[in-house]
Amino acid sequence: MNRLFLVLTLLLAGEAVAEPQVRVKKDPATKTVSFFIDGKEQPGVLTLYFDLREVSNCATSPGIYKYEVLQNGATFLKLRPEDESRGVGYGYAVRYFYGRVDPSVDTTLICRVPCTTMRPVRVIRTRNILDFGLPEGQQRPLGYSFLLEKGDTVYAMRRGVVVLIQRPEAPAGEDPSLSFSTRRTNLVVEHPDGSESRYGCLSDRDLFAEVGDEVLPGTPLGLVGSYDGEQYKVSVIVYRRGFAPQADVMRDALQTCYFDPHFATDAGAVVPESGVSLRGVMNDGLLMREMSKREQKRWRAMHR
Repeated sequence: MNRLFLVLTLLLAGEAVAEPQVRVKKDPATKTVSFFIDGKEQPGVLTLYFDLREVSNCATSPGIYKYEVLQNGATFLKLRPEDESRGVGYGYAVRYFYGRVDPSVDTTLICRVPCTTMRPVRVIRTRNILDFGLPEGQQRPLGYSFLLEKGDTVYAMRRGVVVLIQRPEAPAGEDPSLSFSTRRTNLVVEHPDGSESRYGCLSDRDLFAEVGDEVLPGTPLGLVGSYDGEQYKVSVIVYRRGFAPQADVMRDALQTCYFDPHFATDAGAVVPESGVSLRGVMNDGLLMREMSKREQKRWRAMHR
């Protein structure tokens, strides 16, 4: 079996993620063949492209099937024999991706600012590191950096599940009693619509969220970090991943599409320009729009 496993290098650099496996279970009584996932350790969605080949004695047609698996051990496909006196013939190849692939994303959804709403903060455009040296008009914007103060809290912008936390290793000989460390933590949240948000430069020693936690707009994630001990900031990038049109899903690489979030501010919903100062707001609407009707009813009952 040809097994391929790809992840977004930018997000997973330095973080070991176990490779899942497709396992096969055969029922000797019914000759049914079941395929399930084993070894899925990261929370969130695991997307599979399953290339089913050389099928015999089965009504399921050969082809490439896409599955989204949430739980380790989940069965995603069963092949049942047309003639139960003999087994099913098959071959397959599989490709895995953590996260949703080609999701339908609402890019107009309004987000909470990832920082304090008590005062205005300055926002700077984040650029692709590969574009440094190019004229500004040719640089590709990725997200935003919010310039904060030491001790400020970083908050979730949207609902989702924490699927990855990157904690850099401590430099050899670093004194754990020091009040400042140049180590920064990055955190990734997977949203229900399949988009993801990456929060960069959190304090490694003051993290409030853990992998697997569900967060809502305004959930504290941790304290802001710093690269030099003087300037404190959090960088946020919102993106989706998918294939280019006519791509070979079993061979070609994913493409990443970055979005400019609309932030809720005292001046309304804005996509900020680089260098501006804005003051975020937090209200019930930011919470309610990402809740189910049952959750909204329960929330209203609790907050009468």
